[in-house]
Amino acid sequence: MGKRWRRGQGFGVSGLYPVLVLLMIHKGYSHGYEIKRKIEEITGIPMPEGFIYVTLNRLEASGMIISHPVLSDPRGKKVYMLTPLGFQFLAARIAELKGLRSLIDKIVDMFGG
Repeated sequence: MGKRWRRGQGFGVSGLYPVLVLLMIHKGYSHGYEIKRKIEEITGIPMPEGFIYVTLNRLEASGMIISHPVLSDPRGKKVYMLTPLGFQFLAARIAELKGLRSLIDKIVDMFGG
């Protein structure tokens, strides 16, 4: 039997976090705290503590970003850059979101606006 829907599940911004992180890096935000702050500013939703670094580590492990330590920072600060794979993934997800935009508009309009 398939997975059942439960209250509180479904659509939300959490599945977009990797896309948002890649987009922030693409836009020039280069270190973890700066990326986190910008995502929170855009979404209006606080990210869970430490989540940005888990996401960054997963994206790096998957080959979508690379990190470089900031040598002058004793706390171990890193800056991140997209790889070609990361850029391709981001471009594909943005294309999907553009396609979903019209569908979402139709659904919202059917509901009454």
